[in-house]
Amino acid sequence: MSRNRKAVWALLTALAALGVLVGGLAAAHYSGDVGLWEAIPAIPIGLVLAFVSVRLARRARVDHDRSLGRIGGGGIATAARLLGGLALILAITGLLALGVFAVLSYAAE
Repeated sequence: MSRNRKAVWALLTALAALGVLVGGLAAAHYSGDVGLWEAIPAIPIGLVLAFVSVRLARRARVDHDRSLGRIGGGGIATAARLLGGLALILAITGLLALGVFAVLSYAAE
């Protein structure tokens, strides 16, 4: 187990962000009860979790470098930063898609 707790938390929050975003997408796409408007809260939650993950991964990497690698977690921090960055990109893309959808829905009325 890594002694770099920030790296572990960064990885967990990155996985949670991806889980929230993919879960919201799957619920809106495959469920007959959940529509696009009901899945909207998944995007800001995923965005916040992704941002927290990237920040924690950066701090974990700084701690790893400051200790000259003795606390470990360098690889975990890198993986968390990549997954958190992916979740951040997905959340921003979801926000843009929802914005376009809202404008088009408003214009169609």
